[in-house]
Amino acid sequence: MSEASLTELPWYLAKQPAQIATREITVIGAGIAGCTTAVALQRRGFKVTVVDRHPQAGSEASGNSQGIVYPKLSPRDDLLPQVNLAAIQFCKDYYQPFWDRGLGAQCGILVVPESPKKAADFALISQRFADRPEIVQSVDHQQLCELAGIPLNAVTALYFPQLGWLPPALVCQQLLQINNIPLLQADIHRLERDQTTHSWELLDARGQSILKTESVVIASAFDCKNFAQSEHLPLRKIRGQITQLPSTVESRPLKTVICGEGYFTPAVDGLHSCGATYNKDIFSTEVREQDHLTNIAQISATDPGLATALGEPAIDTLRGRANFRCTTPDYLPIVGALPNVPEMLEDYAILRKDAKTVLPTRGSYLPNLYVNCGMGSRGLSYAPLTAEILATQIAEEASPVNLELLKAMHPARFLIRDLKRKRI
Repeated sequence: MSEASLTELPWYLAKQPAQIATREITVIGAGIAGCTTAVALQRRGFKVTVVDRHPQAGSEASGNSQGIVYPKLSPRDDLLPQVNLAAIQFCKDYYQPFWDRGLGAQCGILVVPESPKKAADFALISQRFADRPEIVQSVDHQQLCELAGIPLNAVTALYFPQLGWLPPALVCQQLLQINNIPLLQADIHRLERDQTTHSWELLDARGQSILKTESVVIASAFDCKNFAQSEHLPLRKIRGQITQLPSTVESRPLKTVICGEGYFTPAVDGLHSCGATYNKDIFSTEVREQDHLTNIAQISATDPGLATALGEPAIDTLRGRANFRCTTPDYLPIVGALPNVPEMLEDYAILRKDAKTVLPTRGSYLPNLYVNCGMGSRGLSYAPLTAEILATQIAEEASPVNLELLKAMHPARFLIRDLKRKRI
């Protein structure tokens, strides 16, 4: 990371640099965040092992049959749209080999406005990116219907020609297989630091040691909360259920992903995927009929033309899948070194009295311990970029994003904000 200026608080810079000797690193979690991280590290010469409680990669939140590389832009230059733009630009090239091999489809994505305000925003976005048609284009009714391949009601839409959908679990599995990265099945419940060997010990629920490793990346979504070192992170577990809908003669010609109130994919093996619900206080993965109804209602709200093409599917025969997103208060991912919370609170305690205080004090971070999580429903979009960010930090290389974006996604940002707001 770049050096801090004399006018800012260098909390994001570590007092002590990481001590890398063996270059052995373990990634906890074999979802899209963990697998992309493992590959990014291995490409830099690290000896990587991935650990997951399941025998196959991509078995939880990354297990849906069709995942969307979802675009989210804004006419404003806020941090969230800046991160989203960087992410979709990076992941397009990252996923190109998968699409070229026939995995998923680089079919383009049409985003239709959900309200008059959204339509006005879309007009501003199209102006802002007028010279970048490879990223996004504004299309009228006739154009969007031609692109979609079926009649739609929308008057306008944003079209992202280089994006599409992928089967996340297969992407995870191929990332590990193609790069010969071992996947060890184990359910890790605790991390302990061995000060003698300067290594981390991974232990299961019975306290049995699974392995020792020089460095660790926790990439296990909401399960990051299970570890004492990362339990302070303000993560939230949000259930999402997708629905698979039988294609009809009218819906089968659909060529692009349609996004709005929900998303709707071209059919594969006679089934469209749509969703997903946001259930804040439900913690079951059992598929619920009422959530199928919610997803179908979202599709109708996205564009009545989709509802017309689908007809009236028999609700009691529908298939689906439910799992959990891991979200953050600012909707940005969490990627970087894990802070030593007691030391950070002590070092920056003065911020409770004066939030504008500038100290030369660098941050205190746990040795060789990192996190990559909090991607919400945009794991496919964020993960390649956050993996690259983390790998460049660990390998002490130049970052793919600027310092402002690094700080916006840094694990310690919440501690600094809460100190300044007198919340801790």
